[in-house]
Amino acid sequence: MTDAPLRCLLIARQGPEDREERIEDHLLELGELARSSGFEVAGQRRLKRHAVAPRTFYGSGQLEAVAEEASRQEVRLLVCDDELSGSQVNAIEKVTNLRCLDRTGLILGIFEQRAQTREAKAQVELARCEYELPRLKGAWTHLERQGGGVGLRGGPGETQIEVDRRMIRTRISQLKRELTHLEQVRETQRQGRPRGLPRVALVGYTNAGKTSLLKALTGEGEPRDLLFATLDTTTRKAWLGQDVDPETGEGSGEPRHCLVADTVGFIRKLPHQLVAAFRSTLGEVRTADALLVVADAAHPDLEEHLKVVGATLREIGCAPEGDEAQPRLLVLNQVDRLHRPQKLDLKRKHPAAVQTCALAGQGLDELRAWLKELIPGPPKPRELEAWELPEQTTALS
Repeated sequence: MTDAPLRCLLIARQGPEDREERIEDHLLELGELARSSGFEVAGQRRLKRHAVAPRTFYGSGQLEAVAEEASRQEVRLLVCDDELSGSQVNAIEKVTNLRCLDRTGLILGIFEQRAQTREAKAQVELARCEYELPRLKGAWTHLERQGGGVGLRGGPGETQIEVDRRMIRTRISQLKRELTHLEQVRETQRQGRPRGLPRVALVGYTNAGKTSLLKALTGEGEPRDLLFATLDTTTRKAWLGQDVDPETGEGSGEPRHCLVADTVGFIRKLPHQLVAAFRSTLGEVRTADALLVVADAAHPDLEEHLKVVGATLREIGCAPEGDEAQPRLLVLNQVDRLHRPQKLDLKRKHPAAVQTCALAGQGLDELRAWLKELIPGPPKPRELEAWELPEQTTALS
């Protein structure tokens, strides 16, 4: 007999500048994340509040109402769509008598479940340590605090906090050294790959179909309908066709190949701890000869997903233009779920993109032709799309 999944209630703050549809979309994605963690979603609530409450983030009255609803539905966990401080989590738990988990903690938990290799486990543990370090304050309030006055020494509570901080800092240093070594190993592996083979990185929003496209191009890969199914970079050899110009018939006739790397997916509000910890893995993206930006063409939030991907690429050092820019192609995947007018609308919005269905093999010939023409070599001049340009306010939302 298996234990029933933990029931949770999703909450998100809606400020005066937030559209209702936008918050609903965020809550839907938060629900997918919660289910990926093994939780059962009992409901969701938008908590309208003009300003953030310093102590509890949300209003105390709103939290009490949420606690009453949670009690009726036998909910034991609150999942918040916002990143909270340690003191805010503690305050919410005191008001509601429920366990509280913010969005960053939820994503870290999923990464911990998915990590398989030594490198992925070390990266996730480093992100977890850096996330927990500033949240230790208040974890030992049940113990004695440091007293004042001549001759008085710190109580066990203060001592325990300092011990924990020292242990976490020591572990962070150990993990950084280990990841530095693993990054050197990865660089050695890159140098040992066959000379002359261009390297292509698949990037995009999580669960957009990158692994399905890897399998379609290389014949290898295990696609799964999961958020963050891929944490470790998987590199495989893909056949692009013969070295023959289709218009003139000129060429050597030799087969052309490239290396295709499947990488970790992006998501809105991606924890900065994970971006920093996965720097070596994302190095495959920065050093690739070309980027295939994969997006779920049928997702209602396609345009926002593209903006998140564009912002994350800039954050890790992949500029869309300039001397160091890589050729990049937008791949609108899963178009088999769209009607013809929707495909035409996408063609109008993204005229340079390739529309594909990785599972059916649709659009792969056009994709291979682009790879044969553009890699290796500098990117052709092109007009950047809106999702590639930095926003005036915040990069990720």
